[in-house]
Amino acid sequence: MSGLTQPRTVPLIGFYALYFGALGVTLPFFPLYLRGLSLSGKQIGVLLALIPLFSLVAPPVWGHLADRLGRPDLVLRLVSFGAFAGFAPLLVVTRFASLIAVVAVYAFFASSVIPVIDSIALEQVARSGGNYSRIRLFGSLAFVFSSAAFGFLFPAVDRMTVVVPLCLIGGYFAWSGTLSSRRASTAVLHPLAGFRLLRQQELAILLGAACLHWIACAPFHGSFSIHVRSLGLASSVVGISAGLGVLAESGVMFLYPRLAERIAPRHLLFLAFAISGLRWIGMSLVKESLPIILLSLLHGMTFGAFYVASIAFLGSRVPAALRTSGQALFASVTFGLGGLVGYLLSGVGYDAFGGHRLFAFAAMIEFVAAGLVLRAKPATSSQTSVRAFP
Repeated sequence: MSGLTQPRTVPLIGFYALYFGALGVTLPFFPLYLRGLSLSGKQIGVLLALIPLFSLVAPPVWGHLADRLGRPDLVLRLVSFGAFAGFAPLLVVTRFASLIAVVAVYAFFASSVIPVIDSIALEQVARSGGNYSRIRLFGSLAFVFSSAAFGFLFPAVDRMTVVVPLCLIGGYFAWSGTLSSRRASTAVLHPLAGFRLLRQQELAILLGAACLHWIACAPFHGSFSIHVRSLGLASSVVGISAGLGVLAESGVMFLYPRLAERIAPRHLLFLAFAISGLRWIGMSLVKESLPIILLSLLHGMTFGAFYVASIAFLGSRVPAALRTSGQALFASVTFGLGGLVGYLLSGVGYDAFGGHRLFAFAAMIEFVAAGLVLRAKPATSSQTSVRAFP
C-alpha cells in the first residue's frame, strides 16, 4: 500500500473515511428510522427518491462553480457545510411535510460531495503521484466498519440514527479545511461547458452504459432485503451479504493499479457489467442463504471495478479545466438519472413480477450496458490523460 502513509494522502483518506462512515449508517438504517416515525411505505419511498432526484440536478451546478472559480476545495467546504446544516433539523423534525423540505436541502448539498472530492483526489494524484483507487478504498472500509459498529452498539433504531451521522457529517465538514486545490480560474467558462462534454461520443457512450448499469443495480439496492425476507430467510443474510460485498469492493480497489497495467478501462467496464449480469441471473434462480451470500462477492465487480474504471475512463477524456464538471456529469447521469429511473422501475417491477423475475430483467439490462461500452474507442495519446492509477 505504498503512498498511503505519505502526508499528502492523509487529508483525502480522512475525508473519504468520514463521508462513507456517515453513509454506512444512513443508507441501511435511515429507512428504518423513518418507519419508526410511523411513516407509510409510500412516504418513505418519496423521501428516499429525493437523493437521486437531486443527484440529477445539483452536481452540475456545483461542478461548474468549482471549475469556474478554480477552487474545488472551497466548493467542497460549502457543500459539506450545507450537508451538515441540512441534516441537523432531523434531530427535531418528525412530520412528513417537514421531512420533505429537510431531506431536499440535505440532498441538494450532499449529492455533490463525492464528485467534488473525487476531482480533488484525481488532481492531486495527477500532480503528485499515488493511487486514487487505494485512497478511495478507505471509504469502503469505513462504510463496513460504521455500519457494523452502529448495528452492534445501537440495535434499537432511534435518534442515534440521526446523531451519529450528524457527528460524522460535521467531521467531514471540519476535515475539508485540511484539503487544498487551486488551479487557474476559468471565469469565462460557459455555463453549459460541462454538458458540452457529451459531444464526445466515447464519453456519451460511457455515461449511457453507466446509467443502464445503475438502473440494473436498483433491484438490489432497493428490494434486496425485501426479497430475502420474502424467501423466508433470516435478516442476517442481508447484513452478511452487504459486508462481504463491500469487502470485495475494497479488494478490487486495492488491486486496480495492477489491473490497470493489463486491461483498459473500457474492457474492465465490460467485465464489470457482464459479471454483474451473471450475478443478477444467479439472484433470479437461487432461494437459499449460502448461494445468495456467495453471489455478494461479485459486488467487487458490480461497484468496485465499475467505479474506478469509470473514473479512469473519465480521466483520459475530460480536460483538467473541466475535471469537476466531468465528475459531476458522471454522478448526475449515473446516480441521478439511473438511480431515479431504476428505483421507480424496481418498485413497480417487484410488485408486478416478484424478486426473481425482477433480477432476471436486471441481468438483461446489464448485458446491454456491456455491449454498449465496447463501442467506445480507446483513448489516443492526443487526448487529455489523467494518470490516476500509475
